[in-house]
Amino acid sequence: MLKILKGSQRQEQGGYFEKMFRLRHQVFIQGMGWPLPSTNGKEIDQYDVDDAIYLLDLADDDVIQGSVRLIPSQYCSLVADFFPHLIENGVSPRDPLVFECTRYMFLPLKGRRQDNHIARARLLSGMVEWCLLNHLSFVQCVVDTIAFPGFVEMVPQTIPLGLPHPYGGGRTAPGGGECIAFRWPATREVVASIRKYGGMNVDRELVFADELSRQSLELTH
Repeated sequence: MLKILKGSQRQEQGGYFEKMFRLRHQVFIQGMGWPLPSTNGKEIDQYDVDDAIYLLDLADDDVIQGSVRLIPSQYCSLVADFFPHLIENGVSPRDPLVFECTRYMFLPLKGRRQDNHIARARLLSGMVEWCLLNHLSFVQCVVDTIAFPGFVEMVPQTIPLGLPHPYGGGRTAPGGGECIAFRWPATREVVASIRKYGGMNVDRELVFADELSRQSLELTH
C-alpha cells in the first residue's frame, strides 16, 4: 500500500513520521555513513518543510518498506544549495514546475526479487504520477553515478543535467565518490516505463485521479 503525506501533517500523522525519520537515520546515517545531523535517533533536515510530500510504501503489517520525499525546488533545492555545479545544460535548478526527489530509500525483502521490483516501481511511479496530476513538468534528483544506470534502465526518458562530479563520501564511498543530477519528465510515458520495469500493469489508469483534494491518499497495488 502506498500512503502519501504532507509535511504539514507531521502532528496529525505523528506515528508515520516518527517511523520514517527513524528509518532514515538507520539507512542514511548508520547504514551509509552520511554525516547528517540527527536528534534522538531521527534524521530530520531543513527540507522537511510543511510543503514537502512524502510517499511511504507500507507492507501488510504497516511497516515502512520504502519512502521518498518530494520538495518544491523553487525554494527547497538540494541541487541549488549544494550541487549547482552538476547542472551544465543551462536549466535553472529552481523552478515552480519542478519538484526534487530526495531521501529515497527502499528496504528489499530477501529472496523476493519480483516483489521488490513491484514495490520499488509502485513507489517511484506513484511519485511521478503525483507530479503529473499536480501539473508539474519534471522530477529532479541527484544520485551516485553507480546507481544512475539503474534509473536510466527504469526510465529511458531520463535527462542528465550535466556530467558526473566528485562529492564527499560515506562508508559506501570511502574518500568520496561521483554524483550526477538528472530529471524525469512528469508524463504518462514515464509512469508506464516505471510500471513496465516493475512488471506492473502498464495500461491501468492513473490511481490518484480525482483524489488530489485529499491530504492523504492511499492505494493498493
